[in-house]
Amino acid sequence: MRCAQFRTALSARLDGEPSGLPGTRLDKHLARCTGCRDWLERAERLRDQVSAAAADGPSEAWAAGLSARLGGDAASGRAPEGQQTAER
Repeated sequence: MRCAQFRTALSARLDGEPSGLPGTRLDKHLARCTGCRDWLERAERLRDQVSAAAADGPSEAWAAGLSARLGGDAASGRAPEGQQTAER
């Protein structure tokens, strides 16, 4: 089995999905494969960074810039003239 297949299984495990491989097999591979251990550490760091950023949400400056590019009024949350916002 190639490392790419183990990394696919590790990615699934990180996401809480079935990995398709027994956990002991993944753990044994990690114990002897430096490349996959490094890959897993990077994937875990990325997952943690994305989770932290998502929890904070976009900054006000980013939201205002996006709204300006889209032609909206960031301060009021209104859509540009002639456009309607989706009702909730």
